[in-house]
Amino acid sequence: MAFSKKYIGKGKQVENRNIVEVSLKLEELHDHTFEYEGETYVKFNVARLKEPDQYGKTHTIYVSVKDPDSEES
Repeated sequence: MAFSKKYIGKGKQVENRNIVEVSLKLEELHDHTFEYEGETYVKFNVARLKEPDQYGKTHTIYVSVKDPDSEES
């Protein structure tokens, strides 16, 4: 089973804090929700960029999406 990354936002390390502030598009999140025991969730990953982008963003946010062509293992 193969997965690809679907990027849904970016974030920035808060100066002098161990906090990353992120911005996400709500429409993107709706596409990746799942139900568990009657509650709705979104599971995503936050990864540090090798270097800040042109806007000073230090982190990227993505969801893992199963590739439609991949076979079950």
